[in-house]
Amino acid sequence: MFDLEKVIKTIEAVGGYQVFGTDMKKDEVDSNESFFIYYDKGPITKADGSNQYLRDFILMFITKENAEIDEFGLILALQKCRLRFDNTEYDYGRIADTEREARMTTFNFHQALVVC
Repeated sequence: MFDLEKVIKTIEAVGGYQVFGTDMKKDEVDSNESFFIYYDKGPITKADGSNQYLRDFILMFITKENAEIDEFGLILALQKCRLRFDNTEYDYGRIADTEREARMTTFNFHQALVVC
């Protein structure tokens, strides 16, 4: 079974920054120079087995201060939380409705689902 609380605690422990869901508030964006945002309700795709599926789990690290994180440490730790790593993407731009520029690292994972 997927344990979101364990995933969040792992991200905080390895990443060193606060973790928010996609429902975070503007004041949380304003008050944190670096933070993580997760989305655990991504699209579902068929896996290899007849009753196996994969659901996307997206984790974004956003930093306004050019902070660094241990990307490989985070990937390996989240694999222990039953997330399968796929790839990363990197972007740089302005945060919506602000003049602040930020760098974003997006980690794309999959949760394995078995339907009986």
